[in-house]
Amino acid sequence: MKIAVSFSGGGLRAAAHIGVLKFLEEQEVEISAVSGSSAGAMVALMVACGFGSDEIYDFLKEIEKKELFKLSSEPGLFSLKTLEKKLRSFTGAVYYEEMKIPLYTCMTDLNSGESLYLNSGDPVANTIASSSLTPIFEAKELGGRYYVDGGFSDNLPVKPLKTLSEKVLAVDVNPLIGGKPKGFKSLLIRSILIMLHANVRPSLRLADASVTVRGVSRMHLFNFKEIDAAYEAGYRELEAQWSDLKQKLV
Repeated sequence: MKIAVSFSGGGLRAAAHIGVLKFLEEQEVEISAVSGSSAGAMVALMVACGFGSDEIYDFLKEIEKKELFKLSSEPGLFSLKTLEKKLRSFTGAVYYEEMKIPLYTCMTDLNSGESLYLNSGDPVANTIASSSLTPIFEAKELGGRYYVDGGFSDNLPVKPLKTLSEKVLAVDVNPLIGGKPKGFKSLLIRSILIMLHANVRPSLRLADASVTVRGVSRMHLFNFKEIDAAYEAGYRELEAQWSDLKQKLV
């Protein structure tokens, strides 16, 4: 079976995407194209470069908190420049034309608010732009224009994959749950999740099949201690739903 896969953003919840990849590998499913926003764009980049789930998981586990939360000298609390260097060193990616399979990186134009689904240019720089969750992280400047998190406009970029021949599996790691905010950080994160959830719904309808990983619903977007649990949730929930999803993807 050959399918295209779209990965949502969701901070370190994106470890669930790697669990999904692991299960697909075990089922000998061939991924023919990928797309992603934010952290999902990072996973998509590594898949497009030809890395397997184990290698991607090792990369994620090696990221240190200080590398993700380095104070910025630009507008925005933190800079992703250190992470960009690490991602570039790991992937060696320079051009989209070098990818093993087609890759579409979703980012948001800070001026127009428009979603851009890029498959040309510098894939690592575009991935960092897609991951620039402002104002937590600084905006990414490319060619004199500024770009921010793809999740602001399309957190589950199924749209570019629908131009291809294979059916599309959409993987969302941002289920909404109720609960009273416990402070400023809790309120900020929930507000972000509401925004992400709103623009995911149309993409879920557009996909041929979808899985929302509900096991990550109470996980913080940036809790390094929950990476293993998120990975396991992605694997187990796709495993539980696979018999039904498979019928929609053949």
